Amino acid sequence: MNFVLFILVNVLLSAGLIGGYIYLRRIKNLIGYHLGMNISMTVSTVSALSFGGLWGYQFPYYATWVTIIVTVIAMLIGMIFGTLVDYQTIVTGVSGGIMAGLMSPMIVMHSHHPLPILIFCIILFFFSIFMLCTSVKV
Repeated sequence: MNFVLFILVNVLLSAGLIGGYIYLRRIKNLIGYHLGMNISMTVSTVSALSFGGLWGYQFPYYATWVTIIVTVIAMLIGMIFGTLVDYQTIVTGVSGGIMAGLMSPMIVMHSHHPLPILIFCIILFFFSIFMLCTSVKV
């Protein structure tokens, strides 16, 4: 993968996370307990899938380090989105980040055709962020 494309996709994923968090932060008083748990777990999971797949595709010979870094980042994302509600939501986001972070780089690294699954994970990421942001007002 071209390094410029790698950086561009990372920036797009990060912008999606930041935009989703800012939007949800503005309307956090509308987020209930169960929706908050779903938000923190879903965001940490799809973030781990997207970043893990992307970094695993870019750096296939550093599988251990990619897995460790993606797991820590997914835990932090789950923790940040979990702060929108309460402490149990933080724990839910962290646990979702741990599980997905440990498995996500392997999905792309051990696939015979990694590009379609990587594209699917990135599309799933943006769909999930959009779905979570629109589900608050429903």
